[in-house]
Amino acid sequence: MFTSEGVLPWSFINNMIFVRAPFRIPLGGGGTDLPSYYSKFEGELISAAINRYMFITVNRPIVDKLIRVKYTKTEIVDSIGKIKHDLVREALKLTKISDSIEINSIADLPAGTGMGSSGSYLVALLKALHTLKNEDISVKDLAEEACQIEIKTLKRPVGKQDQYIAAFGGITRLKIEKNGAVTVKKLNLEPSFVRNLENSLLIFYTGIRREEKQILKIQSRALLRNNKEVIENLHHIKSIGQQTGQALIKSDINRLGRLMHEHWMSKRKLSTSISSPRIDYLYELGIKNGALGGKIMGAGGGGFLIFCCPGDKEKLRVKMKKEGLSELFLNFDMEGVKVVADIS
Repeated sequence: MFTSEGVLPWSFINNMIFVRAPFRIPLGGGGTDLPSYYSKFEGELISAAINRYMFITVNRPIVDKLIRVKYTKTEIVDSIGKIKHDLVREALKLTKISDSIEINSIADLPAGTGMGSSGSYLVALLKALHTLKNEDISVKDLAEEACQIEIKTLKRPVGKQDQYIAAFGGITRLKIEKNGAVTVKKLNLEPSFVRNLENSLLIFYTGIRREEKQILKIQSRALLRNNKEVIENLHHIKSIGQQTGQALIKSDINRLGRLMHEHWMSKRKLSTSISSPRIDYLYELGIKNGALGGKIMGAGGGGFLIFCCPGDKEKLRVKMKKEGLSELFLNFDMEGVKVVADIS
């Protein structure tokens, strides 16, 4: 029945769905999408999907009713409650799929690097499961389902940025009301400016893995305690997000770079875990070699370092390479979550 590798042959697979969801880069206002902030003050940010993806395949083997989940580990169980992968477990519960399912995932980028991997995973998985059931679901509802699982059900200290950008794609403004309602607006930018922006944003992998949840927990606790410094910094970051949208609409990359620098200076004040002597050194090295601004992706602490460098980029690339950092080349993804193949 199984091949020598323990995989079901194609003849025993019924309905294969292949879905991808993009990772993202935050451009301004990140952190104001946390419930601990927007529930009191409303949030606003600009983020962009990139052409690096989380890929999910789901299928229904017809030989048994087991649940198979393959990621960095492999789980084979006979009931949802036994699944250790919490995103998979809750996604199956939400979509009311209780057996006879195999889920596989691969990604262009590793987890723990600040590119929104869990949001991309969950959006792609939910899209695949709904497609498997022949259910049509809007991207907004898909994003909200993913937020419901991560924020409400699993009570993770995460915001709404990752799920919404994975679902919608594009260079996008998110406004979040106190009740959690999200208004989504894709920025209508000139194609020539978009190409210029792609060429001006340089991303390097620091090689530093970090525990994002712990950093976000610290920030959320500070907000719940009404820590004045944290609140004022996030107010400023929200203002930077608003100004970032204006800079993009005006095709002003120099202004964007300066705002990214301002954002990073404010973000570093939110927690001592966000930066480190190594990250500070790399950031200053980038500024000295042509970057107008930049920041660590996601919650901070490690992962990818982004610079805005509209001028000569060679010196910056040489310096980062000498430091052992590898560059991630990118284009923006304008599609969002997408069913790549539906084999019935």
